[in-house]
Amino acid sequence: MNNKIFWITPIIAMGIGFLAMPYGYYTLSRFVVCGCSLYFAYNLYKQKDISFVWIFGFFAILYNPIIPVHLYEKEIWMVVIFITAIVFFIKKDSLPK
Repeated sequence: MNNKIFWITPIIAMGIGFLAMPYGYYTLSRFVVCGCSLYFAYNLYKQKDISFVWIFGFFAILYNPIIPVHLYEKEIWMVVIFITAIVFFIKKDSLPK
């Protein structure tokens, strides 16, 4: 299985979120980022990289679509999204091949 999808897809979804999109898109992107964060957290747990397990666990909670976290300011979300995308990119090589 090609694991690139688990770091490329959330980055693309978050990048598109910088544009003015309907609310439904943001819900969909939350599913994508939350699911990929859980996938990263699980794989990092198996590798005993506990610091990043916590970070990706936090991302999963922050982006969860069931009980959404509202930061109320798009500018704040833009900073959070940028940081999240950087972390996904940095840890992309930690996924199993």
